[in-house]
Amino acid sequence: MGKFKNTVKVLLRKYGGAVACAAFAFVALAANSPCGIPFYEPEEPKGLEKFKKFN
Repeated sequence: MGKFKNTVKVLLRKYGGAVACAAFAFVALAANSPCGIPFYEPEEPKGLEKFKKFN
């Protein structure tokens, strides 16, 4: 278990910034695009408004 934990820590240190950047880009993309399925569009979270370019 200790070896796995150390491996995860090393990977997070090495690629953590890239993962965070990709997550932020995905949030910005999702905030500015409509739902692909017209029958169900869930409620938007409250903090999503600050990522929208067009209101």
